[in-house]
Amino acid sequence: MILTDVFTRAIKKSVFKLRPDGSNNNAFPSGHTSITFASGAVVYEEFKNFSSLLAYSGYGFATLTGGLRMANNKHWVSDVLVGASLGILVTKLVYHFDYLFKWNPFIKAKDMSLVPRYSNGNVGLYFSKKF
Repeated sequence: MILTDVFTRAIKKSVFKLRPDGSNNNAFPSGHTSITFASGAVVYEEFKNFSSLLAYSGYGFATLTGGLRMANNKHWVSDVLVGASLGILVTKLVYHFDYLFKWNPFIKAKDMSLVPRYSNGNVGLYFSKKF
């Protein structure tokens, strides 16, 4: 969700597209749509092996969100389509590279551990070894 939001905001700050209602020039891409489609993609990835109805339900709610953004005259079709694509793409990439986040060089070593630490702006690592 954080990555989707970062990419959406970066594109919004570089592309100045006027909303259909003329309220501001932050229409492209739709932030609501990108976040809801990212959520829908997460629901799909988590439940695709258990229940197809539940897995696809997130996309249904995300589609409704995009449609309502257009119905409320806040976005053009292109804003919603790019927002949806961005949300799905970022989520698929995160799931594709998930193995990198789970990488642990000490997984087989039951007597060693490495723990990251952050406190008051300081970053460090704790390393422990049982003898």
